[in-house]
Amino acid sequence: MTLSPDIKYFVTLCILFIPVLAFSQNSKPDTKFLKYLSDKEFHDEVIFIIENYNNAIKNQELEDSLNYLNGWSYYSIKELKKSAKNLNKISPSSPFYFKSKFFSAYNYMHLGQYQKSKEILKQLEPNTNNHEALLQFELAGNALLRREYKEFNHHITETNRAYYPIKKEIDKLNEYAVNLENHKPKSTLLATMMSGIIPGSGKIYAGKTGEGISSLITVGGMGFVTWENYHKAGPTHFKTLFFGAVFAVFYFGNLYGTYFTVKIAEKEFQDEYDNKILFNLHIPLRSVFN
Repeated sequence: MTLSPDIKYFVTLCILFIPVLAFSQNSKPDTKFLKYLSDKEFHDEVIFIIENYNNAIKNQELEDSLNYLNGWSYYSIKELKKSAKNLNKISPSSPFYFKSKFFSAYNYMHLGQYQKSKEILKQLEPNTNNHEALLQFELAGNALLRREYKEFNHHITETNRAYYPIKKEIDKLNEYAVNLENHKPKSTLLATMMSGIIPGSGKIYAGKTGEGISSLITVGGMGFVTWENYHKAGPTHFKTLFFGAVFAVFYFGNLYGTYFTVKIAEKEFQDEYDNKILFNLHIPLRSVFN
């Protein structure tokens, strides 16, 4: 017999109620049970239990376990700020220490807090060659996200290419660094001037061909209608004045739009590479610590 979703939810709540009662009595939490819930992807429930537990027991091992499980649950539901905060609390004596610190630093990179991430990584003292290679790799990615190419080259050179989980990702980061360093942003001034001469041409120059053609047709068409009424009805006729005003609005809107199109196109380019870098920094973390 298949249980309905409501019955399943009720059963789950009943199961969760037992450890909640235990926690309320300040007894030692069952971290194995919490890990079981985490493995079964009951992340919201794990967070609820831990954050409602009155931690009167001063036990570093217990605190590390709870911070790790809480941080990992927040990570799993993409609450990266809370995840990073919890994972960063793990003490060096914990078996979760290196995993927590690396993922905390990664979360801060994802949040755009590159300096905070760098500080966490710099405090690490790896006790294995593999962790050292991973540390240099993550520092290289952090530098590339900040577009600090000299710093990137230093760390990527220090990264051990023989360590298999990061071998392919090193090549990709090097490729991204070359593309970013050689990239020359489009000139907003040049693009605006081009669109002033031929409407839409500045947008085409910025890589937005569809938008450029649309602007050319719209502004060009309105200009043709204005010109036609000018020759047929004269410069003071209502239609000439009306279509002339509309043409002026579209023409200057085309210049304004071109300026921001170049800005947006450049931001999209930079964001695309940021996402690629973050993706490649994430792959070895999951490979090493899973």
